[in-house]
Amino acid sequence: MGAYARLVYLYQDIALRTAYLMTNDRQAAEDIAQNAFLNTLRSIHRFDVARPFRPWFLTILTNEARMFLRRQRRTVAEALDASLPDDDAPMLARLIEADERARIRAALADLDEPYRTAAVLYYYNDLSVDEVAQVTNCRPGTVKSRLFTARARLRDALALGQPLPSPASNTREEWMALGDAPG
Repeated sequence: MGAYARLVYLYQDIALRTAYLMTNDRQAAEDIAQNAFLNTLRSIHRFDVARPFRPWFLTILTNEARMFLRRQRRTVAEALDASLPDDDAPMLARLIEADERARIRAALADLDEPYRTAAVLYYYNDLSVDEVAQVTNCRPGTVKSRLFTARARLRDALALGQPLPSPASNTREEWMALGDAPG
C-alpha cells in the first residue's frame, strides 16, 4: 500500500489536470482521477513492469474520462469555470487571462473526443507521439493527424480572439500557458 500511496502522490496532479482538460469540470475531474486510481489498483497485476507506468496509467485515466463524457451526453450539465485569479496580477490582466483560459478550455471541450484526448495528452501531459499512440491504442500517424486537426479546429474556434500559436511555433510551453488548468 505504501508503493500505491507513492504512485497516487506522484500522479495526482497529472491525473487531475488531464481529467479537467478533457471534461472542463473540476468536480468530474476529481471523480475521474479517483476512479482511475482505484481501477489502477484493481488492475495492477496486469501491469507489465518492463513498460513505463505513466502511459499505462493515462490509458486508464483517459478511458474513465471518455466514459464520463459518454454519460454526460445523455444528461446535460453545466461545466464549472474553476479559474481562480492570482492576487499579484492587476485585475484587468487577471480577467483577460481567465477569459483566455476559459475560452481555450471551452474550445478544447468542444473538440471531438479523439482530438481532445490527443491534444491533452501531448500538449498538457508532455507525452511523445508514440506514448499518445500507446495510450489511445492507435498508430503514431493517426496521433499526428489528430494533433494537426485539433490545432486547426482550436485555431478556428478561437479566431475571434487572440489566436493560438501557429503550427510552426507550437511549443508545449505555449500550449501550457494558454490552457493552464487549476491546481
